[in-house]
Amino acid sequence: MRPYARTVRRLLGALALAAAFALPPGARAALPAASFVPSSQDETAALLLLRETVTLIEESYVTLPDMRKAYAEGLAALGRAAGKGRVEVARTDPRTFRLRAGGEEMEARIESGTRASLAGFERAYRFVLAHASPGDGGLELMYEALGAVVSALDSYSAFMRPERFRALQEETSGRYGGIGLTISQKDGKLIVVSPLEDTPASRAGIEPGDEIAVVDGEPVAGRPLAAAVRRMRGPPGSEVRLGVLRAGWSAPREFALTRALIHIKSVKARLFEGGWGYVRLSAFHEETSQELQRVLARLRAAGAKGLVLDLRNNPGGLLIQAVRSAEQFLPEGSMVVFTRGRHRAQAMHFRTHADGRWLRQPMVVLINRGSASASEIVAGALQDLDRALVIGRTTFGKGSVQTILPISHGAGIRLTTAKYYTPLGREIERKGVPPDLEVADRPAGPPRGAPAAPSPAWPEPRPAAGDDLSLDTALEVLREVGGGGDMESLRLAALRVRARRTEGVPQADVPAR
Repeated sequence: MRPYARTVRRLLGALALAAAFALPPGARAALPAASFVPSSQDETAALLLLRETVTLIEESYVTLPDMRKAYAEGLAALGRAAGKGRVEVARTDPRTFRLRAGGEEMEARIESGTRASLAGFERAYRFVLAHASPGDGGLELMYEALGAVVSALDSYSAFMRPERFRALQEETSGRYGGIGLTISQKDGKLIVVSPLEDTPASRAGIEPGDEIAVVDGEPVAGRPLAAAVRRMRGPPGSEVRLGVLRAGWSAPREFALTRALIHIKSVKARLFEGGWGYVRLSAFHEETSQELQRVLARLRAAGAKGLVLDLRNNPGGLLIQAVRSAEQFLPEGSMVVFTRGRHRAQAMHFRTHADGRWLRQPMVVLINRGSASASEIVAGALQDLDRALVIGRTTFGKGSVQTILPISHGAGIRLTTAKYYTPLGREIERKGVPPDLEVADRPAGPPRGAPAAPSPAWPEPRPAAGDDLSLDTALEVLREVGGGGDMESLRLAALRVRARRTEGVPQADVPAR
């Protein structure tokens, strides 16, 4: 069996946004023979990282990778990392690069995914290392080069230095240091997917869709995503200054944020008067599905007869947690999501393995532009399978699977290995999940839902909906169906609610059923 096949078959133990195909111990892809004998431990480690990374890209990337582009970006990064003015990297034709430094020069010919191209890149690395600024180690140069090589594939793939790889493990556990901001990269720009609830980023007023243009006075456009993440992280109590661009702003505005220990509680709940439950999922971490199960049990014990599942500004998380969370609302054997990639082994189907505990009560899902990845999987599945009415705005459109692949010396790569699809085969990448009823994220006016009275199952009164038009609409739809009915009843109720809003009839004047 090829090492790649072993990699894919161990999918479910992983870390990242969607699936993670972790390499089993000792299952390294076959590496090309070395073109020279390295002269130091750093060089040995750097070349091993290069060969492992290139081999995994060529074997596992979702489509046939453009290695010529990836190598070109890596060579340019090597030149920058050597120090200002020390090494010049110039492209003389589509396949040839010339490197000059200190009166010396060399030529590297880059074809595509060939061993000759890898050997040329290795020679270029040695040349740059010989002319780099004093003190620049071989590993540091290779880290910069591999960051550019992997990032050249797409905006989600990234090389992770050992410290970043450790930080990713902390993030998936739901506890890490930083500002609580989930970002992506589009067309070289750093775009906010969503600020996490109750974190420095959300309290400062940063919004989904904002562009992070400057970090601590340094422009970050065009830089690798991982480098920007490193700059925004730091010890709790330290400060980071972000220059943020927003639609309608002519120039970046500065936000000063104090870093904190981010400990995310991914499940929050309320119970509204009349028996309407509300559950907010802010992310999908290692304990999310278990927390959700406990909260649903409390709501059921308190007599909840309908549910609002709020996935707004949920940036995603672990695929398996998304599947197990969706399982709470679906019958056994239901398709939740499936993936397709370049290899047959990347075609995987994820189904529920037991009947959910919340199968019959009417249900509404809230989404917006900040709902991404794993949250789109849940919303798309519940929509396709006619389990819930989806209200809000079209989601972010993050429909690719990133696999976390550990490599040597504590480093790793996050690699796009597949795309995922909803049960009916809808592709989410760049399209998102559209709502059944579109409602803007804007204030709704006075609260229309009162918190439930305290009870043994729900001992504390919960806050009202507040100025939240989407939540307000969801509660009104549930009141229309009165705790019973099928999806057709929910759709008809949504039409009535929309008609009343269009006619300008205040909800407070409409009797609830």
